Amino acid sequence: MRGSGRFLNNTMKIDWLFLALVFVLTSIGIALVYSATVNTEPIWYTSRWFKQIIYFGGGCLLAAALSFVRIDYWQRFAFPLYFLTIAALAFVAFGGGDSAKGAGRWIDFGFLKIQPSEFAKITFLLAMSKWLSVHRVNILKPKTFAMPALIFIVPFALVLKQPDLSTALVFTAVTLVGLYWAGLSLMDLFLIVSPVASVILSYPQIPYSQVLWGLLLCVVFLVLLFRKMPRKFVVLILSLNIICGYASTMAWNSLEHHQRERVMTFVDPMRDPKGAGYQVIQSEVAIGSGGIFGKGFGEGSQTNLAFLPEEHTDFIFSVLGEQFGFLGCVFVLFLYFMFLWRAMSICRLHLDPFVNHVVSGACTIFFFHMMVNISMTLGLMPVTGLPLPFLSYGGSFMLTCMMLVGLLVNMRYQGSQLESNYD
Repeated sequence: MRGSGRFLNNTMKIDWLFLALVFVLTSIGIALVYSATVNTEPIWYTSRWFKQIIYFGGGCLLAAALSFVRIDYWQRFAFPLYFLTIAALAFVAFGGGDSAKGAGRWIDFGFLKIQPSEFAKITFLLAMSKWLSVHRVNILKPKTFAMPALIFIVPFALVLKQPDLSTALVFTAVTLVGLYWAGLSLMDLFLIVSPVASVILSYPQIPYSQVLWGLLLCVVFLVLLFRKMPRKFVVLILSLNIICGYASTMAWNSLEHHQRERVMTFVDPMRDPKGAGYQVIQSEVAIGSGGIFGKGFGEGSQTNLAFLPEEHTDFIFSVLGEQFGFLGCVFVLFLYFMFLWRAMSICRLHLDPFVNHVVSGACTIFFFHMMVNISMTLGLMPVTGLPLPFLSYGGSFMLTCMMLVGLLVNMRYQGSQLESNYD
């Protein structure tokens, strides 16, 4: 009787709604991958949709295993795991992995091909959370940023060398959110990223670039005044913004050719409708043609006639829009909102800073992928290689998503225990 009572108490700590949302989103993703690839893959056991089911099943087992790991073990092994993935990233970045479409990102074990940058997101999150959970940062004390900057810059540079700018930006988003939880305000974060914004907004190819850059400098100056920063700090931030603004041409030339094409296509997709702008145009056509209710499951010219490239991975949201219309897209967005809301609610269960950092960082990874991928398919952001969580096809990415789910379940389950310890 005591054992059954303990089991019932433990199962009540599991967020079954959260797990149900994961299952529903993944089921929708498998159905969309099936509809996007069924005409080109007649053998079911070699098809992508069946492989996605296998990846999801393996991910569930992995998530279940991770959910039982003690939190102090995550803290203890955060940096060893981080260094292990750094070694894998270095191996791939310097020519040791398999290449595709001009980028070397995979390690092929024969029976399994993995993408180290996907798993690096998790180990990076753990290492950054471990450090920031015990060390606060202060924008007026540069020494407090030394270690977080080192933890960030190594995987960022290695992933950027592959090259994979979109994944490298995931590390940036996680770092900024971690710094916020470690003591910085939103205004402090704005001041930190303002030099990068100056590089982007001052580039001549962007419409009204000089006006936008001027407005940015004015906002930066007003924030500095509002925060009552020391005069030396004010001069430093403004000088960095001005220097970065004039250095935008150099930054542009440092980008790979395909990265420049993506930016220019974002500004004007019709400049090359049959080349760099083809994906964005076909994606917008697919989503727009779905209307309110969509054309129906398995229907749609953009999908069935293969007008839309990478429809089962990067542009899976376009398949959703064409087949299930505006209402289908809103329903999936609602599921994503509920998923993130339930995940972030874990932070209310305990006071442990490490767990709060892990939860907020995991949610940041999911949200960044959702925002960038959906915005890309709508033509609101440049085309990137970031897949959509639970919907896009991909073994490494599915396993990464499920590992993050396992971490979140772990934090909620043990968070309740931590809460009782604090009480």
